[in-house]
Amino acid sequence: MTTIATSDVHAAVNRAAALILNSAGSDGIVSRKDIRTKLLSLEGTERELVDTLYRFIDRRDSARSARVTKADIDAALAFIRTELVDRFDLDNNGLSEDEVARMSELGKLAVSLARTLKSATAPTGEALSQKIGVLAKGLSFDGYYGTEGGVRIQPFHAAAKLTQLTQDALRATLKLTNRPEHEIARFESADRCLQALIHVHTDMPEYEQAEELVQFMKTHLRELHAAILGRDDPELGSEHPLYIVGIDSAGNLVGLKTGVVWT
Repeated sequence: MTTIATSDVHAAVNRAAALILNSAGSDGIVSRKDIRTKLLSLEGTERELVDTLYRFIDRRDSARSARVTKADIDAALAFIRTELVDRFDLDNNGLSEDEVARMSELGKLAVSLARTLKSATAPTGEALSQKIGVLAKGLSFDGYYGTEGGVRIQPFHAAAKLTQLTQDALRATLKLTNRPEHEIARFESADRCLQALIHVHTDMPEYEQAEELVQFMKTHLRELHAAILGRDDPELGSEHPLYIVGIDSAGNLVGLKTGVVWT
């Protein structure tokens, strides 16, 4: 699950508001004719958000006779930030998919544009993996899935063009074979696994670092999953690879590689 910072959503709404204001006539007022002309130069989600935002502002005061001013736009922006965006960030930790699903049409369009703008500049592939590696330095996995902890964490990435993270997609990306050591023994959402990574560093100097790592991964990766490889067989040894990975904005597989010990 990928979260989006409320500040990024604010920026998307501000961008749409600026486009509305820039379409004003010489009198500084944005008429419906002005906005219709402006919409002709826009495309996709940006066009939808500008159109929806203008209609929202226009409906706030039916006595305005379809005349929108800078003061009207500023007042609407203040309301939107607090009531249509921030109010849905229940844990003050970025907007989750569930929180976005409860937002208004305008709010959802703002989130969609924010994600589009962010993906255009967000690190992907090896660059994203390197940033994750910096945040993960000095941290270790706690044995959440196994009998022993303290396994070193490494950044991981594999070039791909994934749209969805399934077991088959993971198998193809990692080039897994039918050998027992490549069997996917466990494949599930990484939510509890990542929470365990934070929890093991409680009361340690690395606690805030672990929190930052997890939040960074949730911000830049979607469909985060935990996958353990290797059949539970004494002949294969007790340590099994654990991948905590998701899909970046370019479709690559990125995240962490560590291990679990089954004894």
